Amino acid sequence: MSHPPQLRLLSHPVSSENHPSLHSDVDSARLWDLLRDTSVHTVLKKSALNELSRRRDPNLMDYCESLLASDSRSDWCLGVTTLSATGTPEAVDRLISVFARSLGEDRLYVLEAVAHILTAEFVRPFSIMVREVTKYCEIDVSRWTRAAVSTLKEVCKRYGVEIVSESDPSGNPELAEDMVLPLDQ
Repeated sequence: MSHPPQLRLLSHPVSSENHPSLHSDVDSARLWDLLRDTSVHTVLKKSALNELSRRRDPNLMDYCESLLASDSRSDWCLGVTTLSATGTPEAVDRLISVFARSLGEDRLYVLEAVAHILTAEFVRPFSIMVREVTKYCEIDVSRWTRAAVSTLKEVCKRYGVEIVSESDPSGNPELAEDMVLPLDQ
């Protein structure tokens, strides 16, 4: 009798990111100037985009569109990450659209971005997206929302895949159920 393949869900304690933003004291106009400067390193651009996301800047979605249309892989990833940091329903909707047009590892990258901010409103499209992880041996769900992990479990259940639990390395029994899920191939 063969056993179903397994997908191992890794869950590690997530550090709090409540430190002040690098650009929290800079006005938005200067942040946009920094983003337009082609000599500025991506790390500084990411920090500026995170601050603009925090401020819910109205021009950010258009800028993300330009990043997603770029031929540069780092710009594309920055666009995905910024949309995830924004976390608005419009950003999630855009990420789902990006997922649909992506291939290979790009799909997993977008799936991870959506999983970090998933709410009940987008569970249905995410349940289709999450089928992608069934071909991997393990995935880190440390930063996934409860809705995302629950959706992954439901997809496994829907396909008749047994859920196997392991204890959390920190000893937290509440997280044990989220650690290992069988793989549906």
